[in-house]
Amino acid sequence: MKDIKKVGIVGAGTMGRRLVYGCIISGKQTRLFDILPKAPDEARQVVRALIEERMAEGRLVPGTLEAALPLLSICSSLEDCVSGVDLVIETVPEDIALKRKVFAEIDQYSDPDTLIGTNTSSIPGSKLADATKRPEKVFNFNFGPPDDLKVEVMGHPLTDQSTIERAMKFVKSLGLVPILVRREIMGYAGNRVWRAVKKEVLFLLDGGFATAEDIDRGWMLEWETPIGPCGLMDIIGLDVVRDIEMVYYAASGDPSDQPPKMLLDMIEQGKLGVKSGEGFYKYPDPAYKRPSWLKGEESPNS
Repeated sequence: MKDIKKVGIVGAGTMGRRLVYGCIISGKQTRLFDILPKAPDEARQVVRALIEERMAEGRLVPGTLEAALPLLSICSSLEDCVSGVDLVIETVPEDIALKRKVFAEIDQYSDPDTLIGTNTSSIPGSKLADATKRPEKVFNFNFGPPDDLKVEVMGHPLTDQSTIERAMKFVKSLGLVPILVRREIMGYAGNRVWRAVKKEVLFLLDGGFATAEDIDRGWMLEWETPIGPCGLMDIIGLDVVRDIEMVYYAASGDPSDQPPKMLLDMIEQGKLGVKSGEGFYKYPDPAYKRPSWLKGEESPNS
């Protein structure tokens, strides 16, 4: 089974950056393309900061930055990004029409034996695979934040078993743990559990039943986690959360699946989470990281 050593990443947003980070610290030759010309260079700076922070904390060995950063190549075209690589990872916004367009272009420019993975949070691969001439080489996986060790891997009815095996091996080569979803379902398995939590949290916030800080504080104390659901949504990006909820709503038609007004209002105000400097918390120093906040001794944004 051929190892995946060269990776092309299409999309330099939050998850594209996370994928670059994971690939280059694991020794993968990595190419990055985004339709926005400045996005890849901004991504490079974010990835550099991630590595430097983790080296300072002792989670990455000295010299990681010098070894890893030269493995990243910024590409000026999608063709340059995907030609000659072993795996292309698509990580563009949660829009089926957009993803199908990107998949068709990836299929056109990449080598015939190249695998195509989508890092979508909610869209099944079967909605995208027939935009290519290689549906058997198309699969889903879903990475979490940089310190999340699990990655869900999922095929669709036409995915070859060899594709899944290579995808699982790739995830392991990044030092991560693949979680196999054995039958295709919208939103994977663990992600659906998270989605149920997220949906209920948004319902409680929209109805004024509880504040984001009290929901997170209770969650963190109960489950002994370093972050709560609202903090995690800030990391994902509240606009991305909205887009994911819209995918579920489009599939179900259930009004309860629509993103609530409270979330839409925050997005309209530019409160997108970590990437905009404010969401449920203010960044780069969110209150939930302070022990005094967790004990209820200060307000969330003090």
